[in-house]
Amino acid sequence: MFSFLNIFKKKNKKKEEEAFNLLRKASAISKKIAEETNDAKLKGLAFELKRSHDEAIKIFEEINYDLNQLDKFYFDPKQALSDNYKKVETILDNFKKRIA
Repeated sequence: MFSFLNIFKKKNKKKEEEAFNLLRKASAISKKIAEETNDAKLKGLAFELKRSHDEAIKIFEEINYDLNQLDKFYFDPKQALSDNYKKVETILDNFKKRIA
């Protein structure tokens, strides 16, 4: 019985590590976004950022991770002063409207 619980904990730990890796990837993409000057590349980065972030959150929800703990790790682009983050938000909003 205890070995089953240990296996379950290890599985959750692996998923947690995977989710944090995705958040680290999203953070790296955010840094690229801040420096990018090409609008076409910016569009690709926007979708890559959204995909990485959404996948990470989905995994955290699957393992019932307390999402409030992520606030200390999460970078909120809305707080940034870069115009590129505003462009990314516009790109993603336009995409949502197109598929809705």
